[in-house]
Amino acid sequence: MSMDSTRSKGGRSAWLHCLGMAAVAAGSLLAAAPSFAQSTIADLAKYEGADRMEKLVAGAKQEGTLTVYTSAPVDDMTALTDAFTAKYGIKVEIWRGSSEDVLQRGVTETKAGRYTADVFETNGPELEALTRENVLQPISSPTFKQMLPEAVSPHHGWVGTRLNVITSAFNTNLVDAASAPKKWTDFLDPQWKGKLGVEASDSDWMAAVIKRFPSEQEGIDFFRKLSETNGLSVRSGHTLLTNLVASGEVPLSMTVYQYKAEQLKQDGAPVDSFGISPIPSRVNGIGISSHATHPNAALLFYEFELTDAQAILAKRGFTPTNVALFPLPEGVRLDVIDSKIVLDEGKKWQDLFDQIVLQKK
Repeated sequence: MSMDSTRSKGGRSAWLHCLGMAAVAAGSLLAAAPSFAQSTIADLAKYEGADRMEKLVAGAKQEGTLTVYTSAPVDDMTALTDAFTAKYGIKVEIWRGSSEDVLQRGVTETKAGRYTADVFETNGPELEALTRENVLQPISSPTFKQMLPEAVSPHHGWVGTRLNVITSAFNTNLVDAASAPKKWTDFLDPQWKGKLGVEASDSDWMAAVIKRFPSEQEGIDFFRKLSETNGLSVRSGHTLLTNLVASGEVPLSMTVYQYKAEQLKQDGAPVDSFGISPIPSRVNGIGISSHATHPNAALLFYEFELTDAQAILAKRGFTPTNVALFPLPEGVRLDVIDSKIVLDEGKKWQDLFDQIVLQKK
């Protein structure tokens, strides 16, 4: 064997040894810093690096899809998901039901070990209940500092993306705007007998109004007198009730979602809305499943709703909760209903609502 051949084999051996050591070192680095595409939602939830959004986008594109459980109207949700898909190329699968359906399905599936939903998008009380059932993953988001304080839950299990401002609305062909009530007791005026509507699930709204009176008993007495003297036409569904105002079947509804009244007004319907300050408002929001199978896409959609989507929501008549982007109008006072209180005191107010408004024995 020649000396040159010996050197060649020795050099090759040394080179292979170095290559092996480099591979081990690279493997150790990869183990220490796993790809976002392989991360769980628990890993992503607490990541605060400067490259957070860049990594989320890259991971979400690898996942390619996500599933959202929502109670939002189809057209409103489609506006959000279409914009998200157009920006990121991520397909969004939607399952829609009532807020109660979203809660029940989320809890049932989680307990059964079936993790279909990545994102829950619904009313605040249902999101609070999902948090208490350990269905949702607490999230740390740099966007929280831009949000309306009442929209950020202390435990960060969910966050409010918009407010459903509960105003009154009237048919402009049947009701003169100048005669619209200016304070709650104005609804007792005999001119409103047989003309008032209310939505069938608004017990938390009634509680918020009662708490505006000097005493709880005075507020309860107001609703009793209103129901007994002028009557209340009870309808199921805020969208339905707003449409009934537009058609004239219900001349004046005490409870509609302002955004829906504004949408109909923009479409030319004879509808206008008004609020008695401070105006009761419900938080609607978003939470991420603690077992999300598309965690990057879920968290990317979460951030999208807190930022880009706020303009879409505002255009559709909602009140955005990112007040850094969309400050509340000057002079507007909102009474944001606490979702925790709705859960904790819900039975008390539901019983009163059943007795007074629904007139259940």
